[in-house]
Amino acid sequence: MAVRDTAAAITLVALSLISALGLAVGSYLALFSRSLELGVRQFHNDRARELAQTGLEEALWALNQDNWSGSGPSGAVAWTTTGLNRSVTLDYGSLGHGATGQVVVTVNNYASAGPVWPTAISDATVTLGTGRIIREKLQAATAPAPLFGNAIASAEADVTFVAGGTVDSWNSDPDNNPATAAVPYSFTAGDPANYAAVVAGRTDGVNGVVLTQAEVRGYVATFGQPVAYSVSGSPPGKVRGPATAAGVNVDTARLGRSAFVPVSPVFTITPPPTGGANYGGLILGALQLVNALLTAPLGIDLYETSGDLTILGIPLVSPSLVVDRPLKIIVNRDLTIGNGGVGFAGKITITPTGSLQLFVLGDCTIGGNGIDNQNTDPAKCVIFCSSSATSDTLQYTTAQDFRGVIYCENKPIDIRQNATFHGALLSRNRVSFSASATAPVFHYDTALRGRRFDNITTPYVIRQLTEP
Repeated sequence: MAVRDTAAAITLVALSLISALGLAVGSYLALFSRSLELGVRQFHNDRARELAQTGLEEALWALNQDNWSGSGPSGAVAWTTTGLNRSVTLDYGSLGHGATGQVVVTVNNYASAGPVWPTAISDATVTLGTGRIIREKLQAATAPAPLFGNAIASAEADVTFVAGGTVDSWNSDPDNNPATAAVPYSFTAGDPANYAAVVAGRTDGVNGVVLTQAEVRGYVATFGQPVAYSVSGSPPGKVRGPATAAGVNVDTARLGRSAFVPVSPVFTITPPPTGGANYGGLILGALQLVNALLTAPLGIDLYETSGDLTILGIPLVSPSLVVDRPLKIIVNRDLTIGNGGVGFAGKITITPTGSLQLFVLGDCTIGGNGIDNQNTDPAKCVIFCSSSATSDTLQYTTAQDFRGVIYCENKPIDIRQNATFHGALLSRNRVSFSASATAPVFHYDTALRGRRFDNITTPYVIRQLTEP
């Protein structure tokens, strides 16, 4: 009896262990199966989102290339047009694990010239082998990329401060309405609005940006190149943010962290067309331009020089210019604002009722008494240099302050005097503050990131992404 009882007990224990083991294995297999199912589902959820993002990329490509016949993985799928909208269905075939993918992309208001820009909607579906459908939908509000997304930028060369200077920012249009009065510059320590300037450059062969002893309250962005700055000078070079710890001169979190690094090729300047009803004709120089503006009827806002435009401040010879209405001037050769001798200095004054766009095809020298833009808004004074010769330069040789924006398609920008700048600088070539500009002050207007200029077409970018 004792032997049989012992054997029975052992058998019972063994059966209990086998049952427990069976339950454990079954639970583990169920957990493994569930985990595999969840993993596959997450995998396909990710694939659906990737397809939706791919659809948005297709929409941006079609918008920027104005190509509505070459989309999809084969590059041969055409869009259909319905009113102001365009749409396309893109099939991506097998995605693996028995799943297939498809994206329906719609671009609403595709031909808009603003201020309401196109909206792209990408509706992606992944169909599993079981017939189950996983869907992901993204909507992107687009807008043209900012021309002046940086405070000071070189697209293909470097930005260099030979000596020192300061760069910071403010927002002249915090309500995002250019029709309201512009807000003048002010600075408050620790206010993020004053630390949003971006100095961006590509390379001088070694460095993307050379600060030396300059201080940037914002960011320094390069294409992976080093940023050079003084560590022993007085003061040392600095890159600081609103919350940078005291005693830290270069906040490394603010190096190379900008979304506004300029791209290549840079954007082409297209001077306004002449010959229309708003065209005032060819002028021979500053004197004829001044006289033309005095007698021009309303609606005439475009003039073109037959050669150089030289403003030396000499009455009846090379007088200064007052701009009290919107005005565009195409300078077919060199623009010079300079000194006309003892007691004479050229100047362009832009009154609060005026604005000025200069399109310069040759050299550009801003000296004399410079350009006095009496508007708080820097976009009221625009200098576009479209010369294809990099030997041409834009030189700023006056200590008078400047409120405006400068874009040189090819020529370098050389700041040669201490002055206070409100606005932005951009060139394909180098941008330099030379040794004689020992302490320039630069206030970048972040409102320029929302400004579009009619004579330059920038690519569409996504301004806001949502999941409807």
